[in-house]
Amino acid sequence: MKLLLDDKATRGYDLNANEACIFAAILKCTRAGRGWYGNYRELAAAMPFVMSHETARRAVQKLLNLGLIERREEKLFAVTQIVTDDAQNVTELAQNVTSDAQIVLPPNNPPINNNMNEKEREQQRALCARDCESQTPSFDDLIKAYEEKAGRGQLARNGATDLAHDAWTKCSKAKKVKLVEAIKSGAHFKQRLDWSITDFPEPQPTFLRGDEPGDVVQVRYNGAYKLCYRDTMELFGLEFVRDWN
Repeated sequence: MKLLLDDKATRGYDLNANEACIFAAILKCTRAGRGWYGNYRELAAAMPFVMSHETARRAVQKLLNLGLIERREEKLFAVTQIVTDDAQNVTELAQNVTSDAQIVLPPNNPPINNNMNEKEREQQRALCARDCESQTPSFDDLIKAYEEKAGRGQLARNGATDLAHDAWTKCSKAKKVKLVEAIKSGAHFKQRLDWSITDFPEPQPTFLRGDEPGDVVQVRYNGAYKLCYRDTMELFGLEFVRDWN
């Protein structure tokens, strides 16, 4: 199936080919009623041409800023006022998409380029597996972790679930990840779920000297250039500058 873009939806927004294709993928998932729920690396891998996850991230941010897409919980949707099923408004991006290219709904097993050798496939699978593990936990994940420590009756006894959900929606991705980890390990726990959320401090990124092993990148943080692991950059949404090693 060819990758198509709703020309009416994006006319006048000055999207480049990468941004247009990212929008087309999210639009397709919106029309399927599920939205895009994969991470940036999976979104880039779903493109019918080579794209880095950082390019996908920048494209998503531009689309959000333009109001073409919106974030609901942890999913991305095309804005409903823009989405149209009028076939006359759909234009093929022929210059950017090969005739046999396919765009895939958010995958459980992200698509692998058929031109990759087996070693490259294994590396891609490992990267995707790592990204899946680091995805932002949901409110249900938080409740499950909390009930495993407190018992299933604790939420019913103390109530305040609506307050907890409201507090959860205001948390950063980093806080959500670290909070669930802390509750699971027993390092942080309050008698009410909303207290567990509001009393948990906002985590801060850990920066490096530059001689550590692993996937180190340079980022911009509070106007200064810092080094950190790529996972830290993605967790805290830090501005990427360049690969360090």
